[in-house]
Amino acid sequence: MLTVLKGATIFDGTGRDVIENGFVIINEKGKIEFVGSSYALPDSDQIKVIDVSGKFILPGLIDCHIHLDLHGMPDTYEENLVEDKLRAIRAAQEMEATLQAGFTTVRNAGSVNYIDFSVRQAIENGWLNGPRILTSGRILSITCSGTEYFAGMYRIADGYDEFKKAAREQLKEGADFLKIMATGAFMNPGGIPGAEQPDLKEIQAVVEEADKLGKYVAAHAHGAQGIKNSIRAGVRTIEHGTFADEEAIELMVENQVFLVPTFAVDYYWMKYGLEGGVPEHMLEKAEEAKGISIETTRKALQAGVQVAMGTDAGTPYNYHGGNAIELWIMVEEGLMTPQEAILSATRTAALACGIESETGTLEKGKWADLLVVEGNPLKDISILTKKENILKVFKEGKSVK
Repeated sequence: MLTVLKGATIFDGTGRDVIENGFVIINEKGKIEFVGSSYALPDSDQIKVIDVSGKFILPGLIDCHIHLDLHGMPDTYEENLVEDKLRAIRAAQEMEATLQAGFTTVRNAGSVNYIDFSVRQAIENGWLNGPRILTSGRILSITCSGTEYFAGMYRIADGYDEFKKAAREQLKEGADFLKIMATGAFMNPGGIPGAEQPDLKEIQAVVEEADKLGKYVAAHAHGAQGIKNSIRAGVRTIEHGTFADEEAIELMVENQVFLVPTFAVDYYWMKYGLEGGVPEHMLEKAEEAKGISIETTRKALQAGVQVAMGTDAGTPYNYHGGNAIELWIMVEEGLMTPQEAILSATRTAALACGIESETGTLEKGKWADLLVVEGNPLKDISILTKKENILKVFKEGKSVK
């Protein structure tokens, strides 16, 4: 049976002008059959027509950086005190909330004790509703201060051979991509965000293993040298990129490496602060870097770096289901227009994740991942931050809201 959505304004994510009073046709395989302004509907009982006149249709949103088993607790150390089976159940519930908020795909950038694989499998089995999950398994890191703060999240390795083995372990478990800590972190006590961690050869070891299976590497990298090491080693995405210098930005452009800035983290830390229970070691480092990430991203965009949307959802007060705040921040800070922000969470995000042939735009042959929205987010991006405005969500052609 064909499903026809008719009458809406359509933003298809391809870069062309919006389609007024348009049609989206979804075939029985959950793929898009047609997107356009006119369609002669045959008279058939094998067609289901949904009138969405006056509404707005856009591609399903993609968050390129979440942690599905972190739940927004003010002090992330307290996450360790929740037993793994309960964390998995809560993560499943929160993936439902993420889907209901219009995010049909997420990229999970590290989880505890392989909870991410279990939740992904449950969604794929149809046991629960949730977005398409791409996940990395455990985060690969050198021996360093602070990893114990997130018990079970890191796979510690030192040296070329150990990193190769650690990468292979994640791939064996079913990782869609690999994540490496190229620099220190804001959230780990004792971590120095700008400090280089694994050397070039250690990062190359991880990239080599991913390449063998047609997969890629995402690098957590705040400091300029760690960013440059990562790009030279062949990673696909730079997560955060806070202190990128001019050379690092040039390398991103030359090597077509994506930047995933994750502004929502600082936004919530500064909003709730010590009074809200955010640990002092996080706030001290965030204060030192205040405003730098925004300006770095501004320079990166001006240079031609492709910026993909990611929230780091699960970090303090950064709740799953509230992911669209990142789009609002991008527009509020003057980094992007509403259209550019939406593209960062659709077409560009799909490219960053390596799934552009499947989703990210509304085009014939791709999965019918789409939203029906009240209001026009191209005029007011905050529309997407309010769940009541997300009227319908389709994932792979199936109505899930």
